[in-house]
Amino acid sequence: MQKPVLKRGNPLLAQMCQPVTDIEKVRPIILDMKDTLTHIAGLYEFKRGHGIAASQIGHLVRINIVQFNGITQVLINPTMTDFSSDQIPIREGCLSFFDVRGNVSRYKAVTVTALDENGCPITIKATDNFAMLLQHELDHLDGILYVDRLPNGEKDLYPVESMPII
Repeated sequence: MQKPVLKRGNPLLAQMCQPVTDIEKVRPIILDMKDTLTHIAGLYEFKRGHGIAASQIGHLVRINIVQFNGITQVLINPTMTDFSSDQIPIREGCLSFFDVRGNVSRYKAVTVTALDENGCPITIKATDNFAMLLQHELDHLDGILYVDRLPNGEKDLYPVESMPII
């Protein structure tokens, strides 16, 4: 079932999510996340991928769903296990505060391990936009919003229409 996305300022977005210990118990959350992300993707054109964390619909468990290049991936208990030494600035937005953007420095390449929705281990090696998306979504599980990574915090946010492109 489609759920409302929590907005910036909601205290749940700043909390650490707990590891999933029983995948069967979180299946309804995964379905709600998929429905919510599908609905949002029908409203907007996401050219660089998009995702959602369980915390964004009010569940403090370590689950992300990412969609990139037409592929949807459920990530349960994801962990970044490797990353490049180089970082790149990238324009980010968030479903929890959709009207603003900020330029965040992210690793150019990352490796993420997780369980899929069947409990099978997976490893994802990603670069550029996909690496940024994974880092953004994993941050949510630790109660970190991209605004927390901006040098001047909220002062570095721009309305969508006036955001400088870098």
